[in-house]
Amino acid sequence: MDLYRVNLLPPHLQQEGTIDLHRLRIILMIGLPTVLILACYCVFMINYCTVKGKLAETRSQAALLSPVAIQAQDMIAERTALEATMKELEQIIANHRSWSGLLDDLGYIAPIDLWLTRLEIADKPFHPPANQGQKEPDPYAPPTLVSCQGLARTLPSIGVFLRNLNNLPYFSEVKLVHINAVNEGLEFKIIAATGIKG
Repeated sequence: MDLYRVNLLPPHLQQEGTIDLHRLRIILMIGLPTVLILACYCVFMINYCTVKGKLAETRSQAALLSPVAIQAQDMIAERTALEATMKELEQIIANHRSWSGLLDDLGYIAPIDLWLTRLEIADKPFHPPANQGQKEPDPYAPPTLVSCQGLARTLPSIGVFLRNLNNLPYFSEVKLVHINAVNEGLEFKIIAATGIKG
């Protein structure tokens, strides 16, 4: 059964099937930007709420992790200080020398009428340079000079001691600095450069 459409409106009201393009154009020019702006605003608000929630969560995590971060920074600083101390200790151990053998040998080679009154082991040059420029001494440098001061009853005792010092493997060069006659005998000073003879 076919149905027919009948329009009972007067002819001036009958506008069936006609489209007003001007009116449609105005609606589209106003409606599309409005819908687009509203859609962008909705997307912005959704993103804003999401980011706001993530920011609050991040702040709460940062508040929880702040003591841990401070503790980690303290541990890093402590580790750096300990590594510096370790390097210093390794340098001290590398430059460490035991002088007990030298002291035993000095007592063994000294003649019976010779006494050591002062023994100095230092990092000084054996032959002092012509210009005495002051430089900062290295606290970890190995000693390069042994200075022996003492008293002897006879001059040959000093000579024997000097020869025996020269024969020790600890010294590369031995030099008599001075001899003075005092009431107790002969006062002397001998310096020796540490190192291997060669």
